[in-house]
Amino acid sequence: MTKKQMTYEQAMARLEELVSGMERNEWGIDQLSDALKEAQELIQLCRDKLYKADKQVKKLLNEE
Repeated sequence: MTKKQMTYEQAMARLEELVSGMERNEWGIDQLSDALKEAQELIQLCRDKLYKADKQVKKLLNEE
């Protein structure tokens, strides 16, 4: 599954896994770099999904 196919909940769960691994110092420097890059992508994905949901809710409320 690509990141774009992830639901908000799936992206948040993966982000939590990454943060947990970082807090436990599970990775070497190269793996940490990859994990940080993935975390940044997931954060952006979550922001985009929240923005889209907010926009849809506002549109629905304005239609009433």
